[in-house]
Amino acid sequence: MTILVVGAAGQLGREVVRVAGADGEVVGLNRGALDITDANAVRSVLTTYRPSVVVNCAAWTDVDGCELEPERADVVNSRAVGHLAEAAADVDAHLVQISTDFVFDGLPVDGELVPYVESHPPAPLNVYGASKLAGEAAAGPSATVIRTTWLQPADGPGMVGRIMAGLAGDEPVKLLGDRRACPTFVADLVPVLLWLAAERVPGVVHAVNAGPTSWAEFGHVVAEVVGADPNRVVAVQESDLGSLRPARRPEWSALDCDLLGRLGSELLRHHRDAVEATVVRLSS
Repeated sequence: MTILVVGAAGQLGREVVRVAGADGEVVGLNRGALDITDANAVRSVLTTYRPSVVVNCAAWTDVDGCELEPERADVVNSRAVGHLAEAAADVDAHLVQISTDFVFDGLPVDGELVPYVESHPPAPLNVYGASKLAGEAAAGPSATVIRTTWLQPADGPGMVGRIMAGLAGDEPVKLLGDRRACPTFVADLVPVLLWLAAERVPGVVHAVNAGPTSWAEFGHVVAEVVGADPNRVVAVQESDLGSLRPARRPEWSALDCDLLGRLGSELLRHHRDAVEATVVRLSS
């Protein structure tokens, strides 16, 4: 495959370029090289490179910023995806669109907090989630839409590193305990993403590391792995931090990945195993 990665400067885009480049031809374009909100520029780039696959890692992910500027959120997260979909169709390229757990409202399913399946009705609580949901539609029915959550970089410290740094000090490590989802490590996500791209799987697919958790519970895991006292990690509510954020967040947004397994892909490992591997990487 020849893979064109849009948004190649971000944590996911960098890893897609690195991994895909080891096995084939890959073109990585950052925002300076391609403004995806410019339909003519998108068409020109895809006509020039004629890729087999287009992976869209570009998005405006500032959740509160989107709430304050809904028009910009729509332009970047929705209408620009339509430009990519149209240009990809012209060159017979398969589009992979990255989406989010924020398309859901965090409410129980039949009275129970269970991970959301792909067919669960979306009901975003904020502009960001609504714009990403519109982007799913703009990608079209033949695209692969990957919903994922709480991305952790493959080439940086991420939350694991931040928690390790906090545990190295003397103060309590305060982490949010009032939201639960599935941390997803980019190093585990990218091979699955590339497999879905190669198979040209159409429709929405959830791909996250196993194990719903809060950031506070995640912090306890990091403490245990590094041999620190888990009680150093203190769960707090967002309101305790004194933050006034305009966008509402779902309190529960774990995703069910059974479909991914039924499609024939390996499932992403449990986030605890990924934490252990990240601690080893950061400690070496």
